[in-house]
Amino acid sequence: MLTLAIALIAAAGSYEQYQQDSETVCVGNPDQPAGAPETWSAAGHTFTVTGSHAEVKADAARKGPARIGVLAAIKDFGPETQNNLETFIAAFKKAGVNAIVVDGDSAYGVDDQDSTIATLFTWLGEQGVPVYVVIGNSESGSAFNRGVLAAFRKNKSVINLDLVRRVDADGFTLVSMPGYYDRRFIAETSGCLYKADDVAEIGKLARGAKSPVVLISHGPPRQSGKAALDVSTEGKNVGDPDMAAAMKTAKIEFGIFGHILESGGRATDLDGTHPVKPGTFVSSLVVNPGPAFSDPWSLNGGHISHGMAAILTIQGGKGEWQPLVAAPIGTPKPIKPPAPAKDGEETPIPHTDRVEGNGAEVQVKP
Repeated sequence: MLTLAIALIAAAGSYEQYQQDSETVCVGNPDQPAGAPETWSAAGHTFTVTGSHAEVKADAARKGPARIGVLAAIKDFGPETQNNLETFIAAFKKAGVNAIVVDGDSAYGVDDQDSTIATLFTWLGEQGVPVYVVIGNSESGSAFNRGVLAAFRKNKSVINLDLVRRVDADGFTLVSMPGYYDRRFIAETSGCLYKADDVAEIGKLARGAKSPVVLISHGPPRQSGKAALDVSTEGKNVGDPDMAAAMKTAKIEFGIFGHILESGGRATDLDGTHPVKPGTFVSSLVVNPGPAFSDPWSLNGGHISHGMAAILTIQGGKGEWQPLVAAPIGTPKPIKPPAPAKDGEETPIPHTDRVEGNGAEVQVKP
């Protein structure tokens, strides 16, 4: 009843009011009651929001294919990570991206999530293109929504995909699934845990899209094989099986996912059995850009990331990707095994353990 009351109140007000009234909501109602469409201009685009849906169109005709700059696992906005982001933004601008997607885990291990998220998204909102953000497994839901709202009030190009569940843009349609499916990895007591019923709404959100649908969610669908986006450090496929089934049923062939950081810098088909090389246009493409933050992180390919991102291109119903690396990559030290579980407890899959590198410079081979 409380959720319904919030929805009805928000419907009568503006999108800003909807955000304010939905501070504790992490998976927005895909059927959010809509009042009159609200329209504004920002970052060279016209935004029209109606309930949980938005239409975002460039003021000038797009030249060439649609391109999306992809960031995930930013985690902090310290000087080193900000240097990474400046490198990625420069590459995005050079490529002429039409939008930036931030795929969760935007604040983790920081003193003040509200301040980190607000400052980060305000800065991204100054980069001249629409910015679409979704919560991951590390943020507090309330802190995330407050931070996004603060950024939106300064730059109305920043859109919260926890609440706006579908965006019809130039050349692509974004559909969001906020949060993560496995309670063991929800870092905050007020974090965002989605349920199977939430995933079942993906198909309805995607229905009738006139351009290729790109699913945006922090965690990947369940895939198969060692080249997949959901392979943990133990070599297990740990993605969400319900999401995989929903994508297949809805015939969603494109997606942006993170969370499994050691599988970053990869792209495959939906099943995960066919790796996709950069620069190759294919009809099914899901991408894990890797972690954007600057701390060293061991990758499954045997290297260390100090910051990664990607560019997803959509053209003619097909997709292509390009990986971006912010700093040299070093070979890793061995990963320590997880501590033994106590009696009656399950040992977590260790797909979020930080490791240190030795600084040796090598190249990442996607």
